[in-house]
Amino acid sequence: MGLGSADENSVQVGPTSVRPLYRDDEDGAHALRLRRLRSTEVPAETRSQLIKRLHRAVRVTNAGWAALLLKHGQDIDLLTSEAIPAPIHRSLSELRLATGASRPLPRHLVQRAASQGYAIELGVIQNSGGLQGQVILGFSHARRGKQDFRDQVELVADDLAGLLKSTALTRQLTHIRSHLSLVHRLGQQVTSMDERAALLAEITRLVSDALGYEHIQLLLTEEESRRVELVHASGPFAETLMASGFSETVGRGIIGRVAETGRMWICQDVTRDHHFVSNAILPHTASELALPLRLGQRVIGVLDIQSDRSNAFRDDDVFLLQTIADQIAPVIEQHRLLAAERRQRRLADTLADVSRIISSRLEANHVLEAVIRELGRVVPYNGCRVTLLGEDGRMRVVAAKGYPDNAKVKHHSFLAREAPLSAPVMQLQRTLIIDDVRKEREWVWQPGTEQIVAWCSAPLVHGTECIGWLCLDWPEAGFFTAEHGRIVRAFADQAVIAIENARLFERARELSDILEYKVNDRTRLLREANDEIARKADELQALWRRVVDVQERERQRIAYDLHDSVAQSILASTYQLQGIRRRIGDNPDLDRRLIECQAMLDATLGEMKQIIYALRPNVLDELGLVAALENYVGALPSTDGLVTQLTIEGTPAPLKPEVELAVFRIVQETCQNCLRHAAARNLSLKLSYSDPNIEIVIADNGIGFVVDEARLGLGLVGIRERMHLVGGQLYIDSAPEAGTRIQFFIPRSNCSP
Repeated sequence: MGLGSADENSVQVGPTSVRPLYRDDEDGAHALRLRRLRSTEVPAETRSQLIKRLHRAVRVTNAGWAALLLKHGQDIDLLTSEAIPAPIHRSLSELRLATGASRPLPRHLVQRAASQGYAIELGVIQNSGGLQGQVILGFSHARRGKQDFRDQVELVADDLAGLLKSTALTRQLTHIRSHLSLVHRLGQQVTSMDERAALLAEITRLVSDALGYEHIQLLLTEEESRRVELVHASGPFAETLMASGFSETVGRGIIGRVAETGRMWICQDVTRDHHFVSNAILPHTASELALPLRLGQRVIGVLDIQSDRSNAFRDDDVFLLQTIADQIAPVIEQHRLLAAERRQRRLADTLADVSRIISSRLEANHVLEAVIRELGRVVPYNGCRVTLLGEDGRMRVVAAKGYPDNAKVKHHSFLAREAPLSAPVMQLQRTLIIDDVRKEREWVWQPGTEQIVAWCSAPLVHGTECIGWLCLDWPEAGFFTAEHGRIVRAFADQAVIAIENARLFERARELSDILEYKVNDRTRLLREANDEIARKADELQALWRRVVDVQERERQRIAYDLHDSVAQSILASTYQLQGIRRRIGDNPDLDRRLIECQAMLDATLGEMKQIIYALRPNVLDELGLVAALENYVGALPSTDGLVTQLTIEGTPAPLKPEVELAVFRIVQETCQNCLRHAAARNLSLKLSYSDPNIEIVIADNGIGFVVDEARLGLGLVGIRERMHLVGGQLYIDSAPEAGTRIQFFIPRSNCSP
């Protein structure tokens, strides 16, 4: 980076043109994720170190003064030693907004230094990220003619470049740690929530706490209406946004366009983006970032972040937000599927319980009362009636509840053709929902039912014949939904069995064979319901297996990325420092500091290797389970005098990769729990290869815990699920102040590759 005056090899820095970056997943988002963090902005503590090194450069080179110009963004920062003359300092300050690409110093600066009795020499500071700055040293004219100081200035420049590179790498590592921590907390917290509102609130809270943007909105796509609906918001106007019921048409504005195309959209200045649509609730929005929530080729929603500042979105923040968005979509979909499964399971349990209650007796009055009473457990209602078809062809209300005069309602009878709305229910056997009966032309008011506004009716179908209907009402329009209708229909299918059984019981007690058939039929339905629940449980188990597999593959990918990028960069920096040491010659002070810098890089590289190993231990794939356990136990920190011991009994044999991985992860989780919580002095691990089981025992002499109270912890749940996936059995023995002993067995038949 060259320096120049306003009229000589200079470029005046002004406002940069801002345009939205429209990136797709193939060319944009992937490139953004792989972009290295090369920020040259120097924090305060590093600025102090740079100034100290300028003073040292003055002492080592016997210069009169030293100055450092650093570029970050469009600005130039000036750092100087205390001895710099005021006129020269003023000339350098005037260059803070002008930079050029040539190496020669500006003529007016050379002349100004000469007038003060100094000759100046320039050194360029650069690294793999490109030009970063210049260092300028001023030597007295008396010494300048006797010695060439160019090599010394270059060494000073290399020293400063090394410090800047080390700072950038440290900040990069800090960013990566914070990103991984946030992604971990996101996956750890949201997957444990049952309530949808709490899940959405936690997603926006984590993003807000981690990155601090002013306004965060989470919107989901309604495919039928082709709109994107706001489901949760975070920020000072979150409550107002939620109360306004904000939504956007797919294809309109930045949010709608992202929902339509499935592509990320970054707008650093909304005044220059014609796609931006202003929201009166957020009038001060200056920049906006919208990321699609995608499942394959389907966009299920949009994560929208708005800021009151222009150019608010850093590349590394966008990388983190894209990673979060990629996790949010499957988390929301998984939560929806799990919630649906839980609702189905609860409904099945309730219906089974209801079926047992209403079928506990065969007296007609008892059955009808139980039907109306138990219906309130699954669907709320204000009034409810059971209407059956009699042998004379007339429809009769045989049970009623919730009306001003239930007896008056029950005394009414009519022909099916006298109620036109009975045809869809009786003949077509359809569930019928009317939002407002007052607007229905074919509605016929029956005595005592004037309270009805919203109405829902389900046929009572026995076999192929409809014997009546079950209807319920509410005094507000539009109350019943399609989901209500489905549940009422499922309830009616259960209730009709009891009702018909009661009718048959009253009609002919001696027909025991028919009654037995009905009981068998009911048993079959319950067995089918139990089979369905078992199938859902198997599907859930398969889903857990996929989640574990995806998690391991993601760990492996992250480990490879860290190894191929950050670790290699640190190693390259180490080689560069070694080259600098060879160039400096006999300078003990510089050599000592370079050794300290190299030691810091070595420590950073070691810590990075520990992170990579924790994510995916290569020794497990290359040398097997025993070597991986020996390596892991040997690497455990020995803080507070912890003594670890690994014992192998029997003849080790190769196991299935999934079994070895499950055993290693369980040992890893258990040992980490011991280190974090147990305060133990001794930790022992025994692996026994015997018939008919592979046995693993992990024991410590720590503080222990109450097993029942820890049963629902995420760590124990993960251990139990992993062991269940490989067909093993887990036993936990612990008590307060009595240590912990975890033992699990895996059958040999499940282990052999």
